[in-house]
Amino acid sequence: MPDLTSVPAARADAQDNWRRLIAATQEAIASRGLGVSALDIARAAGVGVGTLYRRFGTKEALLDAVVLGLYDDLCDTAHRCTERTDAWDGLAEFVMKLAEAHRDNRGLAEVTAACEEPPSPELAERTAALQDAVARLTERAHATGGLRADVTWQDIMICSRASLDAEHCLGVDAGPDGWCRVTTILLDGLRAPGRTPLDGPGPQTSAQAPFSTSGA
Repeated sequence: MPDLTSVPAARADAQDNWRRLIAATQEAIASRGLGVSALDIARAAGVGVGTLYRRFGTKEALLDAVVLGLYDDLCDTAHRCTERTDAWDGLAEFVMKLAEAHRDNRGLAEVTAACEEPPSPELAERTAALQDAVARLTERAHATGGLRADVTWQDIMICSRASLDAEHCLGVDAGPDGWCRVTTILLDGLRAPGRTPLDGPGPQTSAQAPFSTSGA
């Protein structure tokens, strides 16, 4: 992943400003999403907005650097999960981690929901890598019989977002750990054997996005 602690060679104060801007952006997109303004990021970092533009050129370049780090963290998690001895445990662990990441980071949830082509080649590359990692987790779980045969890796991606709307319904409060309970119930529904055949076509990758090369 991009090493967000590694600062280009510069004066000590410039390096400190770089780190502050990265940290402020990480916190801002987690709590407020990608619509956060450059001015708000700069204020949170304790620097002038001109410093942000001098260091990164544009707000979008700064956001992109942080989002790439989030994607790389997820790819690292997926790769660790493929090394689990039990294929189902590896898949379940990743789904839970991805659900938690979506729940805890508004900006990540926004960018993974976008079906149009990613805004940069680097993000397109990370998206493809993450899709391929999930496809491998799915294939392993299919091969060992843990995952119902009619569930695809695309289903896994979509299901990971169930935690995003699991707080309140008709006067019922799920509580702070409700997302985890919902995801656990969902995972049980993905396990083989499935009781009810899935009707209709499953989710597909965007026609505009040259992402995963793995089969459905």
